[in-house]
Amino acid sequence: MIAHTYKPKRKKNGKTVVARIYRGRYRLDGDFAVTDVALKTQDKQVAEKRLKEIVSEAEKERAGIISPRVQREAAQIPLSEHLKDFLDHLKAVGRTEDYRIQISRRLKRLFNECASMHVKDVTPNVFGAWRVKQTDKKPKTLNEYLNALNTLFNWMVKQERIAYNPVANVERVDLRGKQQRRRAFTDDEFERLLQVAPAQRPLYLTAAYTGLRLNELRQLIWADIHLDHERPHIIARAGTTKNRKEAMLPLHSQLAEELRKIKPENASLGERVFNILTQPDKQFKRNLERAGIEPIDALDRKIDFHALRYTFATKLAKEGVAQRMAQELMRHSDPRLTAMIYTDPSQLPTFESVESLPWHEKADTHNDTQIDSQKVVSEGLDQSQNGAGEQAQESPETLGFQGFSPALAMTGADGQMAEREGFEPSVELPPHILSRDAQSATLSPLLGKRLNKLTVALRSIEIDFLDNYLLKWDVDSPMDRL
Repeated sequence: MIAHTYKPKRKKNGKTVVARIYRGRYRLDGDFAVTDVALKTQDKQVAEKRLKEIVSEAEKERAGIISPRVQREAAQIPLSEHLKDFLDHLKAVGRTEDYRIQISRRLKRLFNECASMHVKDVTPNVFGAWRVKQTDKKPKTLNEYLNALNTLFNWMVKQERIAYNPVANVERVDLRGKQQRRRAFTDDEFERLLQVAPAQRPLYLTAAYTGLRLNELRQLIWADIHLDHERPHIIARAGTTKNRKEAMLPLHSQLAEELRKIKPENASLGERVFNILTQPDKQFKRNLERAGIEPIDALDRKIDFHALRYTFATKLAKEGVAQRMAQELMRHSDPRLTAMIYTDPSQLPTFESVESLPWHEKADTHNDTQIDSQKVVSEGLDQSQNGAGEQAQESPETLGFQGFSPALAMTGADGQMAEREGFEPSVELPPHILSRDAQSATLSPLLGKRLNKLTVALRSIEIDFLDNYLLKWDVDSPMDRL
């Protein structure tokens, strides 16, 4: 380790000038670079003492005995000050004002109700105890509070204000089967809504036929709407969209006509299209009540302003728009979000789709090849057995054994029939008794294989026939048969 104090020197007008204030240099074991620090004193003993304290602190930090100075200082700062710096950071990186307001409101409430003034006061147990008491909040809301807390502490970790996120391992509330779902408007409900709210008719039509969100509609200006274009459309500016990407949204011809009616003659390009109130949800609920639409249906699905975006996705699905096209119009990064979340399956023509399928006619049993083949084999066996006996009595020299198993094969010209599985003892037959078909067959394909039921039946018939044949004809002298 190297550590020493010194006074900086410099050249001025050809002379060496020595500074009055001491500085220090040190290098810990294992370091490659030398660290230079200001000691801010003119006294050498004070300078040496301060350098010794700095080196001792650096060694303790490296050994893990104490936290880095930045973290120790941050631990003494109230959480409210960290939150203020975090909100300034969110503004600098371009996060929306609504997002910053929600983060601020949730974190301030957490800090007040949990009596958390400093980072050390926030622990998993403290947050868990607060969450247990929140019986009036839904699971999704509780997860949003946890998300806000994680967002703040993760930023502090990146800024090296804390070593780790104290709530990183807190388990989220399970939302499966608990989260309330939205549904789309039916055609009849949407028509009733338009009738009771003529002033909001253009707004509701634009939301239901473009899929624009409420905040996007609030920032929509006449410069974004191109009604005189060959193909009327809306340009959703990147600064107003949720994903911060610009998008071109086609306009339905009837919607374009509705927008032309409300456009002022001398409207400036920067003028807002819709005058949306600060609390549009309350107004929307009043319109639902006037239209006789229940905000919660029998399946516990809610309907609100954002349900107009669900209505747009459902309309696309009902009209058979391709999945990739619907995803593009909805501006979703994942097609599953369009299909599984925003499309209301209860409004899809499922019964009509099933009814439109071509009906499968009943198959003709005469065309069943398996049944026919079994019938032919069965009949052929009976005819072969009866016919073969008569032919053997009338003209044995013409017996050919056609139709029987090729297992009756000869191994040579000495008249010995090859031994077969299930035949004991072997039967000795002259070569010319067997037909050419039987003589050309080989035994090797049958050895070592399981015999099916049909083969067993054929062999049984062959054995019975040979027994009857050998009793009636003397085969010891083949010349007697000529």
